[in-house]
Amino acid sequence: MKKSAYVILIAALAVVLICTGIGLAYLLVSRNDEGLVLDGVGSDFSEQVVIDGIAPGEARTCIYRGEADSSATFTVTLMSDGGALAQYLRVRILVGNAILCDDTLAAVSGQSFRTDVHNGFGFIISYSLGEEVGNEAQGAACAILAQYTLEGSAA
Repeated sequence: MKKSAYVILIAALAVVLICTGIGLAYLLVSRNDEGLVLDGVGSDFSEQVVIDGIAPGEARTCIYRGEADSSATFTVTLMSDGGALAQYLRVRILVGNAILCDDTLAAVSGQSFRTDVHNGFGFIISYSLGEEVGNEAQGAACAILAQYTLEGSAA
C-alpha cells in the first residue's frame, strides 16, 4: 500500500472514532449534567426525552439536582407516547440512595413516584435497553414526557 493510502485510512479511522465517541457521549449523559432543575417548593420542570438509536446494553442517563427550601415531597411522572421501544426500555429513578422505580417504560407510564426530600438533593433518571433484547427493538424509538415537581412540606 502506498503512503498516501495509509494516511487516508488513518484519517478516516480517526473521524469514525471521533464521531462514535460523540454519539456515545450523547447517549450516556444528557445535556443537563447535574444542572439545577428544581429550585424551591412549588417549582416544577418538564422535559421531552426522545430515545432512538439505542443499542442493546446501552443507556441514557440524566443527572439532576434540586433545592428544597424546606422539607418537601419530590414527584416524578413519566408519560410515554407508546412508541415501539416502550415495552423494552427500562427506567430507573434514583433519588439520593432510594430507588423509586426500576421497571419498563410501558409498565410505569402515567404513574407518579414520590419521595420526601430535604434541602439539596440529587436525582438520576436512567433509560436502558437490556443486552438480551433482540432485533425487534433495533431501530425502534419512543418519546417520554418527564415531569418533576417539588410540592409543599413533607409529612
